[in-house]
Amino acid sequence: MDIDTKHRSLTKSELHLMNLLWDKGEGTVNDLIGMMPEPRPAYTTVLTVMRVLTKKGVVKATQQGKAYLYTPLMTREEYTKGFMEETRNTLFKGSFGKLLMFFAERERLAADEVEKIVALLKRNQQNSSETNKHQ
Repeated sequence: MDIDTKHRSLTKSELHLMNLLWDKGEGTVNDLIGMMPEPRPAYTTVLTVMRVLTKKGVVKATQQGKAYLYTPLMTREEYTKGFMEETRNTLFKGSFGKLLMFFAERERLAADEVEKIVALLKRNQQNSSETNKHQ
């Protein structure tokens, strides 16, 4: 994860609101509160978190009358990629294999999930072999 993305690491509260925004595409504080289960947080609580996300450069705030419309500036996939790269680099010494083995040892996977993972790993290995041949 680069320094800029690291700066954008999200807290649990921030990530919760970002998931709502990613699902909706954009929204006001009231829109986001309306998507939450009871008991809902106070308007000022959500507003504070949205201001932090704006400061971090993760969302854009566009004034619409008295309210602001918040739009994500990074996709869920972009955030996840950076988060997982940081996790791999800091907890698994940069090893994807160690990260994968960590989860494989702790999770029960359905047979079709295992087959998909193995197919992806084989395809990745073939692509790496072909790239190395051409260098």
